Amino acid sequence: MSKNNNSWKLRATAGSAAVLLAMSLSLTACDMSGASGENPGSSGSVLSAADDMTVSDKLKEDEANGLFVIANKLNEIDPDYEPEDLTEMTYYVEDRDPTTRYMRAEAVEAFNRMHEAAEKEDIDFRMTTAYRSHAFQNILWTQNVKARGEEEANKTSARPEQSEHRTGLATDISCEDVNWQVTSKFKDTDAGKWVAKHAHEYGFIIRYPDGREDSTGYTYESWHLRYVGVTVATEIWERDLTLEEFLEETGLGSKADGSEIVFE
Repeated sequence: MSKNNNSWKLRATAGSAAVLLAMSLSLTACDMSGASGENPGSSGSVLSAADDMTVSDKLKEDEANGLFVIANKLNEIDPDYEPEDLTEMTYYVEDRDPTTRYMRAEAVEAFNRMHEAAEKEDIDFRMTTAYRSHAFQNILWTQNVKARGEEEANKTSARPEQSEHRTGLATDISCEDVNWQVTSKFKDTDAGKWVAKHAHEYGFIIRYPDGREDSTGYTYESWHLRYVGVTVATEIWERDLTLEEFLEETGLGSKADGSEIVFE
C-alpha cells in the first residue's frame, strides 16, 4: 500500500486553551475519584494525574499523530489519499473483503485491547469493514444510490470523497447475534450495549450518535466506531458531543491534507 506524508498542525486559540484547561481539570478529577462516567474503577479510561504528560500535551501529541482528522460532507478527502501506517486487524469477520481489514496502527492496537477486554465478559464483536479505498467506497455509494436514490443514500452512506472509512480511523463492527450483519439491531445486543458503555475507555466513539444528524450529517449508526484516542473519546462520551462539536469547540483537528476544517 502506498504512503502519504501529511502535516498535522495544532491551531489552538484563546478559546480552545480554556476548553483544554477545563478538560484537564475534569479528567484529573475523574481519575482522582477512580471513575469515568458510569464506569467506576475502569482501567485506562483517563490520563492519570501522575502521568508524565498533561492532558494538553497528550492532545497535541494525538493531533500530531493525525487522530483528529475529519472527513464529512463539508470536508472531503483527495481520491489519492491513503493513511501511511495501515495495519491488518486481528479480529474481523472472515467473509468480508480482505482489503478492508486495516486500520491505522494505533487504532488496531486499541481495538485489540477493547476486544480482549470484552471477551473477558463473554462479549464478542468483530470488524466488518474498516479502511476503504476510494474505489471500494465508490462501489458502495453507487450501489446505495441505485437501490434507494441519491437523497436517501446520502443519509446513511458516504460519497467516496467524504467517507471517514478512508482515514483508517473508522470501523464498522457486528456480532453473531445479528449474524455479523451491519444493522440497527446491533445496538440492542449485548455486544452493542457493551460497546456503547465502554468504547471510550479504549479511545473509540460512536461516530454517528442517535438524533445528531444535524451535526454529523448522517443518521444513527451504533456499529460505526471512530478512533480518536482515550483523552478525546472520554471527553466526547462524558459530555455527549459529536466529533464535529468537539473539534469546532477546541480548534483542534484538520482535513486529511492538513488544511483547516470547514464548519457550517
